[in-house]
Amino acid sequence: MRTPEALAALRHRDFRTFWLGTCVSFVGSWVQTVAVGLYVYDRTGSKQALGLVGLASGLPTAALLLFGGVVADRLDKRRVLYVTQSLFALTAFTLAVLTARNAATVSHVMALSFVNGLIFAIDGPTRQSLVYDLVGPEDLATGVALQSASFNIARIIGPAIASMIYVGLGPAWCFATNGLSFAAVLFALTRIRVASSQSHERPPAPGAALRASFDYLRSNPSARTILALTAVASVFGVANYGTLMPAVARDSLGIMEGDSRYGFLFSAIGFGSLVGVYLVGAHSAHRRRGALVCGGALVFSGALMALAQTTQFWVALAVMFVIGMSAVSQLATANTLTQTLAPDGLRGRAVSLHMFAMGGLQPLGAAIAGAVAQSYGVTSALTVGSIVLFVAAMAVLLARRDISKLP
Repeated sequence: MRTPEALAALRHRDFRTFWLGTCVSFVGSWVQTVAVGLYVYDRTGSKQALGLVGLASGLPTAALLLFGGVVADRLDKRRVLYVTQSLFALTAFTLAVLTARNAATVSHVMALSFVNGLIFAIDGPTRQSLVYDLVGPEDLATGVALQSASFNIARIIGPAIASMIYVGLGPAWCFATNGLSFAAVLFALTRIRVASSQSHERPPAPGAALRASFDYLRSNPSARTILALTAVASVFGVANYGTLMPAVARDSLGIMEGDSRYGFLFSAIGFGSLVGVYLVGAHSAHRRRGALVCGGALVFSGALMALAQTTQFWVALAVMFVIGMSAVSQLATANTLTQTLAPDGLRGRAVSLHMFAMGGLQPLGAAIAGAVAQSYGVTSALTVGSIVLFVAAMAVLLARRDISKLP
């Protein structure tokens, strides 16, 4: 039976193995993400504290993410991931033990978030560029989309599990669950064999490798524009609503502590993201990826504006669904285009540039969202983010019409 186009990357056995392992690991990561937000907000009641935790995680990522791309291009990706995933498990278990002993403070959460940010700076570019080695250029678009799908399948399952564990057993068990989940991806890494796309030539020195990343951007206006729009969506879109989710739930929707509906908000985003994955695969088959990047950004901005005005839970679920669909449509497609436009031997660094725009700048977005919401309210923070993203997307459509025509 022929594999559907949107699932083409699953034809590769090693990719299937790795993908299933990451699905399990991402579930645990979402359990911890939701639990950390609730834990911090429960103890401080401060939107600013939510932003500071995001800042603590994102700063080291922003500082070292481009170096992480150099590592991905120079070293054995499978071995690098075995180390980084093991370290993620260790930090999760550390937080679980501290919380179980009633010794965990917000400062501890911030410190461990900082360590995770350091690890992610190496792990992220390596993990995403590994997809190319597992599926090749012909199935890269669906491979990237399915990696995004695994994250968003976990977004459906993880928050619901987190809500039940947090209420029934306490936050320590949420963090322990995350630690255990890394066993799946570690096992998967022992089962795959990677046909590396790395050049057999002597790799450049780290400084020269970093300069090559910026040379690539200077010589490729399309890549620069895609990365710029990704950065705006990250700072004013993803970081905005992601940072303020606990405040949106409680201040706008009246979802208080112990209410399992909080997890369903994340699940709605996950369901929407899966639809976004399908759209990425369909547009890849029809060579219309540039249009999907621009269209996804516009719909994303509209969904943020709707979320700013929403006070009803069921309406919020629909809005979160659209947020998930539009964000993945834009950002997963932007990831694929960034890798496709990059020359061989620079793919890990191209991924790190995308991830810097996507994740490395999120601490800035978290800090802005927390500060604006603290001073002017959640509605104002979401509205400002929506307007900025809309203006940026329209500027690309009007001033760089070639972007919407990229295949």
